[in-house]
Amino acid sequence: MSRRRKAVIAVTSAVAVALGASVMLLLPLFVGPAIPAEATRLHIATSTAPLTFGCATALLSPVRVASSDDELIVLSVESGAPVKLVWPSGFAAWRIGGQSVLADPWGHIVGRDGDVLDSLGGGMGTDDAFHVCPFGIVTKP
Repeated sequence: MSRRRKAVIAVTSAVAVALGASVMLLLPLFVGPAIPAEATRLHIATSTAPLTFGCATALLSPVRVASSDDELIVLSVESGAPVKLVWPSGFAAWRIGGQSVLADPWGHIVGRDGDVLDSLGGGMGTDDAFHVCPFGIVTKP
C-alpha cells in the first residue's frame, strides 16, 4: 500500500471519528435525555435547537421549581406567581416518586421540587416568555 493511500485512510478515519463524536455530543440537544425508569414526563416549553451560540444576557429573578398537574412550572420567589419560561432545546422534566425533576439535555439535574434557581440568564421573547440561555446553567448533584 502506498504512503499516499495510507495517509488518505488515516485522515478519513480521523474525520469519521471526529464526526461521530460530535454527533454523540450534540444529539441530546435535539432529543433530550432518556426518561428514567418509573418516571412520568412533565410538560415544559422548550425552544427549537439552537442555531447560534449567543443569547440575551438578562438575569431572571430567583424562581422556585414546582409542578401543576402534568406540567413543571416555576414560581417567582418574591411574589409566588408563575413565571412563563421557555427552556433550551433538549431540556426535559419528569415526576419521579412524586417529586418533579428538571434535567438538561445530558440528564444532569437542574432542579427538583422546591429548589430555587437563581442564576438563569436569557431574555424576553416575542411570546412574552423568558427564554433561558443554555450557557451557564448550574446543575445539582
